[in-house]
Amino acid sequence: MLPPSPLDYLAAFALTFLSGALLAACHCKYVSKVRHDARALEREAPVHA
Repeated sequence: MLPPSPLDYLAAFALTFLSGALLAACHCKYVSKVRHDARALEREAPVHA
């Protein structure tokens, strides 16, 4: 059996890197949306202690 090609390693790294970058971007977008929604709810019904 032949050893894996260096291009196989490069392709695996590229796919993993792009997947991680996409996941990070989606996570940041989601956190931003949650914060925005929380601020909107806070303005609608302020909590008084």
